[in-house]
Amino acid sequence: MIKVTRRAYLEGSTPAEIFAALSDPQGVAQILPRVQKVDMLNRDDVARKARLVTYMSLGGIFGTIRCEGELTWVDDREILFKVRTPVPVETHWLLTQAVGGTELQATMDLNLAPMLGPMAAFVPVQQVSDMLATELEKALTAISARLNETPAVRERAVAA
Repeated sequence: MIKVTRRAYLEGSTPAEIFAALSDPQGVAQILPRVQKVDMLNRDDVARKARLVTYMSLGGIFGTIRCEGELTWVDDREILFKVRTPVPVETHWLLTQAVGGTELQATMDLNLAPMLGPMAAFVPVQQVSDMLATELEKALTAISARLNETPAVRERAVAA
């Protein structure tokens, strides 16, 4: 299991604003670098869970893979997306109100053994950790950039 955590402080942003950006299925594809598309299969607002399919671009021999999983959340506080196949991945976003902004913690847990079997032992763990860290850092930067857009610019980006 490979686990990577990154944190950011988003000045002037509330947990509600960040939660809205992260919980927008269409916006997630703009925030997470490898996500090409997100489909919502079902959603239960009372139970605070949903079934999602994400299409992740892994490149190379893997191309784009379909990942179906369960999304759970606590409004304005946290989001957890668990995928079991083809690769077990958990992505956890934790939002904490801070003075003048919000602390955002993003954690990814990745288990390559189910997909690679015994070959997983030959995976360079540090390189994969570095890759995941870069992905999370890009996502945190994208969230900050999205929240700092003016409403007029955001509307044009959606309309284009």
